Amino acid sequence: MGLLSFLKRIIHTGKNGAPNRQASQEQPEKYLSTLKFNQEFRQILSEDRFIARSDYRAFITEYQELADFYRVLTDSGMLKDFIKQHRLQEQEIRFFQDTYEDIRDLKRDAVIIRKHNDSYVKRHLESEKDYLDGILKECDPNILLDDEQREVVLSEEDHTLVIAGAGAGKTTTVAAKVRYLVEKRGISPKQILVISFTNKAVGELKERINGNLKIDCPISTFHSVGYAILRKGDNEGQKVVEGSFMYYIINEYLKSHVLQNTSLVQKLILFFGSYFSAPYEGDNINEYFQFVSKADFSTLRSNLHEYAQQIIDRRSLKVQTLNNETLRSVEEVRIANYLYLNGIEYEYEPMYQYRILDANKPYTPDFRIKQGDKTAYIEHFGITENGQNNRYTPEELERYKARVNDKIRLHRKHRTDLIYTFSAYNDRRDFLEHLEEQLLQHGFELRPRPVEAVYRKLVDSEESKYITKLCVLLCNFIGNFKTQGYKAEKFDEFKTTVHNVRTKLFLDICHVCYLEYQKALRERHYIDFQDMINESAELIHKKQIQKEKLDFKYIIVDEYQDISRQRYNLIRELSHLCDAKIIGVGDDWQSIYAFSGSVLPLFTRFCEELGYGQELKITKTYRNAQEVIDIAGTFIQKNTAQIRKKLISPKKITNPVIIRTYDDSFCPAEKGNRYLQLGLAVNQTIEEILKYNALEKKSHTASILLIGRYGFDAKHLCLSKEFIYDERTGRIYSAQFGSKIKLQFLTAHSSKGLSADNVIIINAKDDVYGFPSKVDDDPVLNLVVSNDQSYNYAEERRLFYVALTRTKNRVFLVTPEKRPSAFIRELLNDTESYPNVTLKGILKADPAAPLTAENRCPICGYPLQIKWNKNYGLKLWICTNDQEICGYMTNDRKGGDLSIQKCDWCEDGYLIVKPGKQEYFLGCTNYRSDRSGCGRMLNRDHYLMWRKDEFGLEDHSVDKPSYFKPETAEKEEMPAAPEMLPAKKKEKPAQERENRMNLVTYSVQEINTEKYPIATNQEGTPLTDMELLARLRALRQRIAEEKNIPAYWIFQNNVLVQLATDRPTTREEFMEVKGVGEKRYQLYGNDFIAEIRKYMEE
Repeated sequence: MGLLSFLKRIIHTGKNGAPNRQASQEQPEKYLSTLKFNQEFRQILSEDRFIARSDYRAFITEYQELADFYRVLTDSGMLKDFIKQHRLQEQEIRFFQDTYEDIRDLKRDAVIIRKHNDSYVKRHLESEKDYLDGILKECDPNILLDDEQREVVLSEEDHTLVIAGAGAGKTTTVAAKVRYLVEKRGISPKQILVISFTNKAVGELKERINGNLKIDCPISTFHSVGYAILRKGDNEGQKVVEGSFMYYIINEYLKSHVLQNTSLVQKLILFFGSYFSAPYEGDNINEYFQFVSKADFSTLRSNLHEYAQQIIDRRSLKVQTLNNETLRSVEEVRIANYLYLNGIEYEYEPMYQYRILDANKPYTPDFRIKQGDKTAYIEHFGITENGQNNRYTPEELERYKARVNDKIRLHRKHRTDLIYTFSAYNDRRDFLEHLEEQLLQHGFELRPRPVEAVYRKLVDSEESKYITKLCVLLCNFIGNFKTQGYKAEKFDEFKTTVHNVRTKLFLDICHVCYLEYQKALRERHYIDFQDMINESAELIHKKQIQKEKLDFKYIIVDEYQDISRQRYNLIRELSHLCDAKIIGVGDDWQSIYAFSGSVLPLFTRFCEELGYGQELKITKTYRNAQEVIDIAGTFIQKNTAQIRKKLISPKKITNPVIIRTYDDSFCPAEKGNRYLQLGLAVNQTIEEILKYNALEKKSHTASILLIGRYGFDAKHLCLSKEFIYDERTGRIYSAQFGSKIKLQFLTAHSSKGLSADNVIIINAKDDVYGFPSKVDDDPVLNLVVSNDQSYNYAEERRLFYVALTRTKNRVFLVTPEKRPSAFIRELLNDTESYPNVTLKGILKADPAAPLTAENRCPICGYPLQIKWNKNYGLKLWICTNDQEICGYMTNDRKGGDLSIQKCDWCEDGYLIVKPGKQEYFLGCTNYRSDRSGCGRMLNRDHYLMWRKDEFGLEDHSVDKPSYFKPETAEKEEMPAAPEMLPAKKKEKPAQERENRMNLVTYSVQEINTEKYPIATNQEGTPLTDMELLARLRALRQRIAEEKNIPAYWIFQNNVLVQLATDRPTTREEFMEVKGVGEKRYQLYGNDFIAEIRKYMEE
């Protein structure tokens, strides 16, 4: 019987199928259920409270059958008959239908609930205004919550994401929410768990909530929460270990115990020989150039110290020993390592044995191999078997293929064995397989070196570059693997989904190392930070811990944009166990920790991940001026994947973003190298800040935050002599302005959450280690690290946004004239989007032109390598492009496109770049300073006419006289290459190092018989504010007398010196001083900060 027939029977018949003559007198059970729903729901709506989805979630399942019943009646047109037959109130049924349809999908925002909650919030904003006005008076009587913050405080949804802009008062809002829950909702402080990511953030929250508000709710890091849960689950006694323990275990395993696993040793040798450096796999030519410019193309033979070659320097005539074999590409390195591991002697880029070559340059095949009396040449071509390579134009490919054919004909003509390979083959087999086949066909035997012997030698070599680099990669991978909440079986899942040979090989190695590490943890009864969280979430998930032990009603997570998968799992499991509400507070624009496991979509898809929820925004910022926020907000929202918001500030400022350029040309080392001009530019910027302060009547002591992309940017700045670096603390000081300014250096990552009166970004240059950084992670990490591809440099843009928004006034960006960063170019080029950006100085690069890397070939644009060339006896800049396309090389880049040529007048000379009176020219290496020898010269015009490809022609210089030959090279046999010892790094004298780095020195001075290590510059001028030191000493003495304790119990003398030198005025700055702990700060910190502030105001 169909459903429709069944409904007809309900309408027209009574129980047991009898005619329903009393239908008008009796109300059906379905209708009674309808009235029950309506009554209960109206009751909820009548209450003066915020309605969360959990308040009506049970209605959805309980009344689903009733809703289906009415839907069928409506769709079939029988509802009116049903109502009429039973004399029911239509409005009650309609109310049920409309309400149920409105609330049935928790993912949607129910209109009736939203209307009720909006009304509730509006009423309580008025009725509780006085309470909310003073909710944080104990923290700061000047704090007044805005309406958006108050809405967060009043809202009670089960899952709430608070999206707060930079400087919008996230910590303030969290503190107010906690107090409201305790005082107005009657929630026990012990039932409110506040979590943040760092001890520093936790300390700030504790100061506000536990300290100022006297609310004793638990505030902790994720790791501490995980550890506490494990202890409640009776997992006591485990010692917590840091990341260094993982490195130690894996390093020890790879250096010793791995030799028991022959299969893994073979995989390691294969990985080191063929896949140590990840090849470039993209299509972007500029990204490829960047990869080539920073790649390591050294060989196994070289790194195992089995390579040493002696050459005669053509200029000094001295013997030079080369012990670093660097090739042109990853594929050439793979060939060299393959030959080495299979016992075939090779020479890289030898001079071809016959003097038939380009008329203007020697012919150097990629390799010459020897075994017994057999000799052959190997050429590796960087195109596919069918002649393709997306890096080259069709014209270049035709030229490439012509050169390939020329070389094949040349070897045939002289009957020399040539083995050649292509980068890819039609049969999709690796080119090394094809190389092996050809080697066997030419009569070469593969005599593999014993893998254990090679591996032992590799381990023993100079702390093993291979082992060290692999250990770092393995630890990074395993750490992020665990941070994503993965378990051992995930390795097998990875291996079934990836097809890259290198990645599969790495996963085999990593899987074993992961198991060894986990085994070491178990055997020693240790636990690491990742397992603290993973195991605690697992404990809850398996219901091995009871709700009574963890009775939380609210879980508030600060900096939620940095959430990782494992942390999310812990929060979710904890919420399910306790039926607790989740409140995440953060800003997706400031998500900058993908490298340590954060997953941005967990923030941007907050409601979808948790099933449902609400998003609230705090858009009023009190740190930045509106003009700064407009520029920073526009910049970050160029990436449309970021959550859209418009931040509002009551502050206004002129010239909010100022870009100052400096000349990045060469400068002598004794003056600070290229950093001299950087230091001068930063000084000019500081001077400008002081002028603005005077003009705008702001503090006489300027608080300036210097922001770099990397920590070493501080040291680089102090190479300029304008700034002084303190090796003890990592702080920097101004040599020129001294106590007129309060200077602090932080990396962009470290600056998050902090602010200063003014900000100077000192590393806004286009460089691998510039801003944006172009340092690429190993591709295998993409399996365990969230790689945001939503926009070019997506995470770097967020980091730049963080740097821009640290300022309370202006942002100054210092950039080189010739190499401004991509972000600088964008700010200057898009004047419509960024109307308030000011340029001070000049840019010698067109902002709209594409970026080019330093050290590029002037002919083809490829990166240049600098290395000794054994054939020329010179240290040369050599183009990394395939020689079939470009053979550019030069001894001096100032010569532009003048490339070294073979001299056409003498037998063994080369035309190299030399300076002339008006321009650079090419002159022969056999020309003597006394004007004897070969005097061949080519100016640029003659050179351009003469430089033509004439591959295969007879060498025109073969019968020319040689005007000058060094006798040593002609008469003496070249000495045999000595056995190579590990190369020692040339240490510069201590005095020279000190002269280059402008360092803080410490001079002990006696004050009233007490010794104080005063910070001074290299001339002995104190950097420590001596007047402030005297006041801090007096304060310490007063406190000591009041408490009847020794003065040094409060702070040691060296701490007072640091306080008088750095002048901290916030808790964060104060806690940075070495020797100040949480306990001492709680006891004395506020008194000392107040004294420092008072002094600075005076």
